[in-house]
Amino acid sequence: MESFLRYRDAHHPEWVTRAYSVAPPEFQRLLQQELQWLRTRAATPLLEVGCGAGRILAALGMQKGPVVGMDLVPRYLLAAKKLSLPVCWVAGNGLTPPLRRGFWQTVIFAQATLGSLGGEDLRRRMVASLAELVAPGGWLLVTAYGPGARQARRAWYEAQQRAGLLPAFDETRTRDGTFAFVNGFVSQELSVKELADLRPQGFSGEVEELPAGLLAAAWQRR
Repeated sequence: MESFLRYRDAHHPEWVTRAYSVAPPEFQRLLQQELQWLRTRAATPLLEVGCGAGRILAALGMQKGPVVGMDLVPRYLLAAKKLSLPVCWVAGNGLTPPLRRGFWQTVIFAQATLGSLGGEDLRRRMVASLAELVAPGGWLLVTAYGPGARQARRAWYEAQQRAGLLPAFDETRTRDGTFAFVNGFVSQELSVKELADLRPQGFSGEVEELPAGLLAAAWQRR
């Protein structure tokens, strides 16, 4: 998770509360489609890993728990707690989650965080770790940027740069759906096949591409 940790440590301290507010219309459409897709399968007990400041959990509005938001960045969780949601906020790493295995009806790993982990090996390890949390019959819901989201992503990153929330691109490494920044953060896109190949053992389900280019995997534990 070296790429993500560099992003966490180096980006603007107000990023988590401001980045989505500056998103241009094409990226806002991507975010709305992600939320609509998540609502189709979200059920409690529900866990979101990489919850940030609670944007998705606030939008889902789950009234009956338990609902847990987990993130490894303390300032993200501090921002989330200000929302006064019926959510338990937990500090933790998805690779070693401090939570009950085989319990959760829905485990969400969204906001295309998968592409910022730093390579296929870490992506595979993360998905396998999260799969252990899912109850029999429950769902693991994962999103990633696909090639169709490339233009919207660039527009969003550039909007954040204008707002002083992100540093400049590392132009030597920004190409073919990979956006690299001078602080070391890298965000990669995946193909449908690359995401589908991460499906954990003991799960069924498919990957679909949403209209704005986000890839969405719904994997159900058998």
